[in-house]
Amino acid sequence: MIVRAARAAGLATRIYDPVVSGDVPGDWHGFNRPNVVIDLDAGAQETVLILAHYDVVPVPPEQLARWKSPPHTLTRRADGRLYARGAADDLGSGVVASLLAMRRLATGPSPPPRNVRLLACCDEETGGEGGIDAIKAHDDRLPPDSLERILRADVALIPDGGPQTIAGSSGLAVLTAGFAGPVPLREALAYGEALVGLDEVARTWRSVYLSPDWPDRHAPEPLITGRATVTQFEITDVARDPGHIRLLAAHSENEAVNQIAQAVTLIIDGPASEVETLRERLSPLVPPPFRFEPAGATALSVPEGSRALQLVGESGHGGYPHRAHNPVPVVLTILRAAIDRGWLDGRATGTAAFGVDLRLIPEMELSAGLRAAFDYLGTWTATHAPNARYEAPPTRSRAGYALPVDDPAAVKLERIVRDTLGGDGIRGEYGGTDASSLREVRTSSGRPLPALVFGCMDPECHIHEAEENVDPAKIAAVASTIERFVREP
Repeated sequence: MIVRAARAAGLATRIYDPVVSGDVPGDWHGFNRPNVVIDLDAGAQETVLILAHYDVVPVPPEQLARWKSPPHTLTRRADGRLYARGAADDLGSGVVASLLAMRRLATGPSPPPRNVRLLACCDEETGGEGGIDAIKAHDDRLPPDSLERILRADVALIPDGGPQTIAGSSGLAVLTAGFAGPVPLREALAYGEALVGLDEVARTWRSVYLSPDWPDRHAPEPLITGRATVTQFEITDVARDPGHIRLLAAHSENEAVNQIAQAVTLIIDGPASEVETLRERLSPLVPPPFRFEPAGATALSVPEGSRALQLVGESGHGGYPHRAHNPVPVVLTILRAAIDRGWLDGRATGTAAFGVDLRLIPEMELSAGLRAAFDYLGTWTATHAPNARYEAPPTRSRAGYALPVDDPAAVKLERIVRDTLGGDGIRGEYGGTDASSLREVRTSSGRPLPALVFGCMDPECHIHEAEENVDPAKIAAVASTIERFVREP
């Protein structure tokens, strides 16, 4: 669809797929990884690169009941906004807006003064392995002045953010944690709470960049800090025991570590009368705005005779925990309290697994962030749980990106965004977009490639969440921003 739209506008289009080309090794899991390369060659000396992505986060079962229209069917509602998964992140803000801008530039009254290349990539939501990372690996095999290099530009625009000019993007490390074998529930919960405590380490990392969410979107401080968010919690393989109240299974209802779940589902089993009263016992321990409810949609199966409960919070993007109410830390605390009170069997053993969304500040090297995180976890596990395990898969980790706030490209974009999208000032971001993937890319003159994030993801967009949507007028404003950036001095 992207190729057809580009060619209909008279733009040159090709596909780069590392699986088909075979020039970049990787475990592609039996799937192709097509990336669309779209060119508007004006014969100019300078080139503006636009980097967007067409992949989207999954829609977990828990979200389905909260969508008022099918999540994979674009629906325009009476409020004028367009609803669907990816409508904002990044099909609307990125792909559609960029195609609109390129069509206007290609059909305008005069040729643009700069060439434009749009990359519509895959795999951004999972770290960029088959997308921008594969493209970088392709380019690294070629001489610096090779015309075959895909990332050939003087500045990069990334329409994958909010209506502000973003010059610094947070680094990201996905941590997976668990144990070498089955462990008692009490030990699993203690490890989960230690992982929650990693946020205290990360919060000591302080950036020079202002937060995009200060002061009106619940950011905890004016400046960006590091963040560690335990987004995934799983308990499985617990044996039933009719004489004891047991947690048979637990599941945070999300499909990606960079998504804070709306709810954590708990499967409770044991003597029927005690199972029925457990929710009443636990409810007073639940702080507002969280609540315990009988389970709604869940990815877990509920054995006959068991009871499914959910601790419900508010979901959101993993990089922005202050916009959500994460139920995972709360459920860990409540379950530990239930064990301490004798309401739940803490000796029952099962398999435990956790996922942590660790965000570095833009200026921080990945090695420094991981070293600090691993020092903390290594000290804790050595003392409390030697059989605990943790890792940061390299394909799902990347350093941040930091561009000086007085860079001419940033100043220029800020001036345009102030007019088109109402943005104010130059800031950093928590999310960690593809800007961080461009941190080692150089321009033709040998200077670091300036990469700037902006977009139309306003507070109503609910990216990664049920009811994700976008304002089409703001898609048009992003297109105007790109067009003006290409045309104006």
